[in-house]
Amino acid sequence: MLADIVKIHCLRHRVSFPMSRTSNVVVCKEGGEEHVLSDNFPHNGHWIYCCNCQTFIAWDPNEASISVKECPFCLSSLNPRMYACDNCAVTMIDFDDQTLRKHHTVLSWGMPQPACPGCHQFPQSTPKVHFCPATGYNVSTAREQCPYCNLNTAEMAESGAVKTRGLVGSTVSEAQARSRDAEDRRRQIELSVQAEKKTPEIDKKVTQDHNSHGALPQIDSTVARQEVELALARAEQEARARTEAEAKAREAEARRFEAIKTAEHEAEMRAAAEVKAREMAGIYTSRLHQLQEEAVGVTGKDKVSIALYAAIAMFLLLALIMLIITMFRLSTS
Repeated sequence: MLADIVKIHCLRHRVSFPMSRTSNVVVCKEGGEEHVLSDNFPHNGHWIYCCNCQTFIAWDPNEASISVKECPFCLSSLNPRMYACDNCAVTMIDFDDQTLRKHHTVLSWGMPQPACPGCHQFPQSTPKVHFCPATGYNVSTAREQCPYCNLNTAEMAESGAVKTRGLVGSTVSEAQARSRDAEDRRRQIELSVQAEKKTPEIDKKVTQDHNSHGALPQIDSTVARQEVELALARAEQEARARTEAEAKAREAEARRFEAIKTAEHEAEMRAAAEVKAREMAGIYTSRLHQLQEEAVGVTGKDKVSIALYAAIAMFLLLALIMLIITMFRLSTS
């Protein structure tokens, strides 16, 4: 059940105070003069919600001495994850702490869980994560511009997708080039093997010529053997080169398939997480409406009870007046 009271922290006076969740005007009464932190909470101003201590902090982006590296209220600082809501002025910041039972969290890929703690709304599109120079950390948001560094998140996401597609395309092109090289080497090796098969025929012909014409000059036999040995060495070298090329081509193809499979798996996981988050957001929203209807019903019952008590009191008052008049008449007679 949602709490009726939220905790507000004023950075100017370094104090915290409770506020009704239904109140839109946030006023800090600390110090000599009251000052308004927001006249339309949570849609106006700058608000940081710490998921660890469940505190709304009136944030001043121009204050250089305060950083999001740690919560100024609970001093949490381990592995911050930030989500800027696209429906209100609240930015969630979630720090790692396994000992806490949190009402709201920010998932590792930037989605709020179950929804924004300020407006209780789910992002209108999938949040995009970017490095924010103003905060020094990654910030996820469904806004078109980051509220801190004003960078266009849509353009950054598109450039990241283009880089990914370019990397996959270059890997595919490299694998295709290696495959063509391997095919060329294979053809060369086939030609070398055919030449090697013809070597016995050449030797046989040389022997026949020797037998028919007598002694063949020694130099011709030596040259023939050298040519044969050179052809064999070349064929062996080309066979090794072909084996290496085929192994590299298979390795490149395996890397390409692995990259494609990893990208598909990440896309499936992201889509499943988004569907799950939207289902939980629907449950969260329906539960909120149910609680509001129950609150309205309780208020109506209280009004009926008050009216009934008022009627009974009026009846008793009239009866008392009638009793006093009757006693007065009896005493005078």
